[in-house]
Amino acid sequence: MALAVVFATVASFAFSAVLYGAPPVAAYVGRHSHPRPGVPVAVQMGAVLARSLVAACLTAGLMQVAGWSGLGDGALLGLALGALPAAILTGAVVHEGVPVGLAAVHALDWVVKLTLIGAIVGLAA
Repeated sequence: MALAVVFATVASFAFSAVLYGAPPVAAYVGRHSHPRPGVPVAVQMGAVLARSLVAACLTAGLMQVAGWSGLGDGALLGLALGALPAAILTGAVVHEGVPVGLAAVHALDWVVKLTLIGAIVGLAA
């Protein structure tokens, strides 16, 4: 299971790199986001990996406790967990003025990553 968590973490990171590296997405995010000044790219990438690792560990733990296994169960759990970042990002739109499109990109990133993480971890469960 530990190897699946590591693989899911790396796969999640790779998906985000592809999504945010796509020219239309990169251009849109670049126009509408306001990165914190002075945070090195290496620290930002480390944070992305750390968040993905936490999500993979949570998913693996929930799979074990529930006694679920397999690609389908894992993917469904990941998809269900995707409701949480979607709800949080909705709050960012309503309360903080984050552009809807930017929140949608971030929500898409997390929903797909969590589903991918769940599917990979589910295969090992």
